[in-house]
Amino acid sequence: MIIRLFVYLVFFLFLSFICYKYSVDFSYSDFKDYLSVLLTVSSMVFTLMGLWIAFLYPNALRRLVDPVKIENVDFSDTLNETRRLEGLVGSVLKSAFVVMMIMMIFIFKIYFFNTNFYLSNIFLIKSIALSFVTILTVLQFESIFYVIYSNVMFINEIHKKREDREADEDI
Repeated sequence: MIIRLFVYLVFFLFLSFICYKYSVDFSYSDFKDYLSVLLTVSSMVFTLMGLWIAFLYPNALRRLVDPVKIENVDFSDTLNETRRLEGLVGSVLKSAFVVMMIMMIFIFKIYFFNTNFYLSNIFLIKSIALSFVTILTVLQFESIFYVIYSNVMFINEIHKKREDREADEDI
């Protein structure tokens, strides 16, 4: 986990340096349009994965709603189930983080857009913003990939269970 955060930090600093060095410029309307798309995708992944958790792990959902009712949620019987739940929750958290960071970008824009600091450091701020949004995009790609992976694994498990049931009926 720490190594992954370090990689994201190095990637962010590298992108910021490149964008600043080459004076990457973009219009705010293009940036805003992309942030809107990223916000929409993040919201969809956040919702979809939340539904997956509620559907596949109702005990975990009951634990969140009424922690007194169920003392612990036990996934010790299968390590795959535990890893799947971790991946689903991780995707939800990544998407939630992306949504929060997009909100922060918009609020910073409102507060600092016409300040002297912004106007005197416009290329630096744009470089940092573009790099930050690129990192958010990578995080969201990871979440989207896990949505795809979870759905493929779910379909594979359905087919495997059907084949096992048919094999049992044949015997």
